[in-house]
Amino acid sequence: MYKNQLQELAQRSCFNLPSYTCIREGPDHAPRFKATVNFNGEVFESPSFCTTLRQAEHSAAEVALHALANRGPSHSLAARILDETGVYKNLLQEIAQRVGAPLPSYKPVRSGLGHLPVFTCTVELAGIIFTGEPAKNKKQAEKNAAMAAWSSLKQCESHAYVVIY
Repeated sequence: MYKNQLQELAQRSCFNLPSYTCIREGPDHAPRFKATVNFNGEVFESPSFCTTLRQAEHSAAEVALHALANRGPSHSLAARILDETGVYKNLLQEIAQRVGAPLPSYKPVRSGLGHLPVFTCTVELAGIIFTGEPAKNKKQAEKNAAMAAWSSLKQCESHAYVVIY
């Protein structure tokens, strides 16, 4: 999944396709693999060794996508394309699964004229509701809501502090 998303991002951005390199270690009966991916001149590495080459490449692609997504929305071409691929919806789903919360719930609302609809969408994650920017279609409205949620959560994370009792 992550390799496909990274390849799609490269194609939409008119970048060269991601290129993977791999290190293999261990005996023939139990090899371990660690991969790196070069994406638009940046190299991202899988965090640990994997049992298959495919897992290692997916792990490196996941690291790349998370790193690019953590930079947040911006006006650069790569970031805009990343926003459009829907990676924020995937990230919200992963967060929900990690904390044991229900999967994100999207509620799009259609307004505007029949031939010029406007869609707005909210997404609920762990009891918190986030609202995205309006869009011309339901799919983009959902992506906008996910992006708004992700951006808000990243801001909360950077302002978070620990209170010790």
